[in-house]
Amino acid sequence: MKKKDMFKGKTVVIALIIFLAAYALISFKPFGMARLHEITGGPSILDMEMSGYSVDKAYQVLEALGAEGRAFDLNAIIPLDFPFPLAYSFFYFFTLAFLTKTLFPQMKKPWLPGLLGFLAGLFDWLENIMIIVMLKNYPTRLENFASLSNIFTTLKSLLTMVCMGLILIGLIVLAAKRLVRKPVESNPIDN
Repeated sequence: MKKKDMFKGKTVVIALIIFLAAYALISFKPFGMARLHEITGGPSILDMEMSGYSVDKAYQVLEALGAEGRAFDLNAIIPLDFPFPLAYSFFYFFTLAFLTKTLFPQMKKPWLPGLLGFLAGLFDWLENIMIIVMLKNYPTRLENFASLSNIFTTLKSLLTMVCMGLILIGLIVLAAKRLVRKPVESNPIDN
Protein backbone atom coordinates (compact mmCIF):
# COMPACT_ATOMS: atom_id res chain seq x y z
CA MET A 1 0.00 0.00 0.00
CA LYS A 2 1.34 3.40 -1.00
CA LYS A 3 1.96 5.85 1.82
CA LYS A 4 -0.31 8.92 1.57
CA ASP A 5 1.40 12.26 1.16
CA MET A 6 -0.18 14.87 3.44
CA PHE A 7 2.30 17.56 2.45
CA LYS A 8 0.84 18.68 -0.86
CA GLY A 9 -0.66 21.87 -2.21
CA LYS A 10 -4.26 20.70 -1.70
CA THR A 11 -3.67 20.20 2.03
CA VAL A 12 -2.10 23.66 2.29
CA VAL A 13 -5.14 25.22 0.57
CA ILE A 14 -7.56 23.44 2.93
CA ALA A 15 -5.50 24.55 5.96
CA LEU A 16 -5.44 28.11 4.59
CA ILE A 17 -9.24 28.16 4.20
CA ILE A 18 -9.73 26.93 7.78
CA PHE A 19 -7.19 29.48 9.06
CA LEU A 20 -8.90 32.34 7.19
CA ALA A 21 -12.33 31.29 8.52
CA ALA A 22 -10.99 31.23 12.10
CA TYR A 23 -9.29 34.59 11.49
CA ALA A 24 -12.56 36.11 10.27
CA LEU A 25 -14.42 34.87 13.36
CA ILE A 26 -11.89 36.30 15.81
CA SER A 27 -11.41 39.56 13.91
CA PHE A 28 -14.84 40.71 12.78
CA LYS A 29 -18.33 41.24 14.18
CA PRO A 30 -20.32 39.97 15.97
CA PHE A 31 -17.84 37.91 18.01
CA GLY A 32 -14.41 39.31 17.30
CA MET A 33 -12.09 42.21 17.79
CA ALA A 34 -14.21 44.62 15.72
CA ARG A 35 -17.05 44.22 18.21
CA LEU A 36 -14.64 44.62 21.15
CA HIS A 37 -13.39 47.90 19.67
CA GLU A 38 -16.99 49.13 19.45
CA ILE A 39 -17.51 48.27 23.12
CA THR A 40 -14.27 49.81 24.34
CA GLY A 41 -13.98 52.70 21.94
CA GLY A 42 -10.63 51.45 20.70
CA PRO A 43 -8.56 49.75 23.43
CA SER A 44 -7.37 46.28 22.53
CA ILE A 45 -6.44 43.09 24.42
CA LEU A 46 -3.20 41.69 25.81
CA ASP A 47 -2.94 39.21 22.93
CA MET A 48 -2.32 42.14 20.60
CA GLU A 49 0.64 43.50 22.61
CA MET A 50 3.02 41.59 20.34
CA SER A 51 6.24 43.15 21.59
CA GLY A 52 5.49 42.26 25.19
CA TYR A 53 4.39 44.19 28.23
CA SER A 54 5.21 44.83 31.87
CA VAL A 55 2.89 43.90 34.73
CA ASP A 56 1.82 47.54 34.95
CA LYS A 57 1.13 47.71 31.21
CA ALA A 58 -0.88 44.46 31.40
CA TYR A 59 -3.17 45.93 34.03
CA GLN A 60 -3.41 49.23 32.15
CA VAL A 61 -4.68 47.26 29.14
CA LEU A 62 -7.21 45.39 31.28
CA GLU A 63 -8.34 48.65 32.92
CA ALA A 64 -8.74 50.36 29.54
CA LEU A 65 -11.08 47.59 28.38
CA GLY A 66 -13.61 48.53 31.05
CA ALA A 67 -15.95 46.04 32.69
CA GLU A 68 -17.95 45.36 29.52
CA GLY A 69 -14.79 44.97 27.42
CA ARG A 70 -13.22 42.58 29.93
CA ALA A 71 -16.42 40.52 29.99
CA PHE A 72 -16.51 40.44 26.18
CA ASP A 73 -12.86 39.39 26.04
CA LEU A 74 -13.46 36.60 28.55
CA ASN A 75 -16.74 35.36 27.09
CA ALA A 76 -16.35 35.96 23.34
CA ILE A 77 -12.74 36.58 22.27
CA ILE A 78 -10.90 34.06 24.43
CA PRO A 79 -13.23 31.13 23.58
CA LEU A 80 -12.40 31.81 19.91
CA ASP A 81 -8.72 32.14 20.77
CA PHE A 82 -8.43 28.45 21.53
CA PRO A 83 -9.45 27.08 18.09
CA PHE A 84 -7.73 29.98 16.30
CA PRO A 85 -4.17 28.93 17.34
CA LEU A 86 -5.01 25.39 16.28
CA ALA A 87 -6.06 26.69 12.85
CA TYR A 88 -2.91 28.74 12.31
CA SER A 89 -0.72 25.96 13.75
CA PHE A 90 -2.02 23.50 11.16
CA PHE A 91 -1.64 26.09 8.39
CA TYR A 92 1.98 26.81 9.38
CA PHE A 93 2.69 23.09 9.83
CA PHE A 94 1.36 21.97 6.45
CA THR A 95 2.71 24.98 4.55
CA LEU A 96 6.22 24.71 6.01
CA ALA A 97 6.23 20.92 5.50
CA PHE A 98 5.05 21.32 1.89
CA LEU A 99 7.70 23.96 1.15
CA THR A 100 10.43 21.90 2.85
CA LYS A 101 9.42 18.75 0.96
CA THR A 102 9.31 20.67 -2.33
CA LEU A 103 12.54 22.64 -1.89
CA PHE A 104 14.53 19.92 -0.11
CA PRO A 105 13.21 16.60 -1.46
CA GLN A 106 16.12 14.70 0.08
CA MET A 107 15.04 15.71 3.62
CA LYS A 108 13.69 12.65 5.45
CA LYS A 109 11.47 14.56 7.89
CA PRO A 110 10.06 17.57 6.03
CA TRP A 111 7.50 18.11 8.79
CA LEU A 112 10.13 19.19 11.34
CA PRO A 113 10.08 22.94 10.45
CA GLY A 114 6.29 22.84 10.68
CA LEU A 115 6.53 22.06 14.38
CA LEU A 116 7.41 25.73 14.93
CA GLY A 117 3.77 26.51 14.11
CA PHE A 118 2.53 24.17 16.81
CA LEU A 119 4.91 25.77 19.31
CA ALA A 120 3.43 29.18 18.47
CA GLY A 121 -0.05 27.77 19.06
CA LEU A 122 1.00 26.19 22.35
CA PHE A 123 2.35 29.51 23.61
CA ASP A 124 -0.89 31.20 22.49
CA TRP A 125 -2.92 28.72 24.57
CA LEU A 126 -0.66 29.23 27.60
CA GLU A 127 -1.02 33.01 27.18
CA ASN A 128 -4.81 32.60 27.04
CA ILE A 129 -4.84 30.58 30.26
CA MET A 130 -2.87 33.29 32.06
CA ILE A 131 -5.21 35.99 30.73
CA ILE A 132 -8.30 34.02 31.81
CA VAL A 133 -6.95 33.82 35.35
CA MET A 134 -6.14 37.54 35.33
CA LEU A 135 -9.59 38.48 34.01
CA LYS A 136 -11.43 36.25 36.47
CA ASN A 137 -9.50 37.77 39.37
CA TYR A 138 -9.59 41.38 38.18
CA PRO A 139 -9.00 43.90 39.80
CA THR A 140 -6.65 41.82 41.99
CA ARG A 141 -3.17 42.08 40.50
CA LEU A 142 -1.62 38.69 39.85
CA GLU A 143 1.89 39.75 38.95
CA ASN A 144 3.26 36.24 38.34
CA PHE A 145 0.44 35.49 35.91
CA ALA A 146 0.97 38.82 34.13
CA SER A 147 4.71 38.11 33.84
CA LEU A 148 4.10 34.60 32.49
CA SER A 149 1.48 35.94 30.10
CA ASN A 150 4.04 38.41 28.77
CA ILE A 151 6.59 35.62 28.20
CA PHE A 152 4.02 33.49 26.37
CA THR A 153 2.83 36.48 24.28
CA THR A 154 6.40 37.30 23.29
CA LEU A 155 7.25 33.68 22.39
CA LYS A 156 3.99 33.31 20.43
CA SER A 157 4.74 36.50 18.52
CA LEU A 158 8.34 35.54 17.81
CA LEU A 159 7.45 32.07 16.55
CA THR A 160 4.58 33.43 14.48
CA MET A 161 6.95 35.90 12.79
CA VAL A 162 9.50 33.13 12.21
CA CYS A 163 6.85 30.91 10.61
CA MET A 164 5.54 33.71 8.39
CA GLY A 165 9.09 34.66 7.44
CA LEU A 166 10.00 31.08 6.53
CA ILE A 167 6.81 30.73 4.48
CA LEU A 168 7.53 33.98 2.64
CA ILE A 169 11.14 33.00 1.94
CA GLY A 170 10.04 29.51 0.89
CA LEU A 171 7.43 30.88 -1.52
CA ILE A 172 9.94 33.32 -3.03
CA VAL A 173 12.54 30.57 -3.51
CA LEU A 174 9.91 28.21 -4.95
CA ALA A 175 8.69 30.88 -7.38
CA ALA A 176 12.26 31.74 -8.38
CA LYS A 177 13.08 28.08 -9.03
CA ARG A 178 9.99 27.68 -11.19
CA LEU A 179 10.74 30.85 -13.15
CA VAL A 180 14.32 29.91 -13.98
CA ARG A 181 13.53 26.29 -14.74
CA LYS A 182 14.29 25.63 -18.38
CA PRO A 183 11.16 24.90 -20.38
CA VAL A 184 10.93 21.38 -21.75
CA GLU A 185 10.60 21.42 -25.50
CA SER A 186 8.03 19.05 -26.89
CA ASN A 187 9.38 19.28 -30.47
CA PRO A 188 13.17 19.54 -30.44
CA ILE A 189 14.70 21.29 -33.44
CA ASP A 190 16.74 19.05 -35.68
CA ASN A 191 20.26 20.27 -36.46
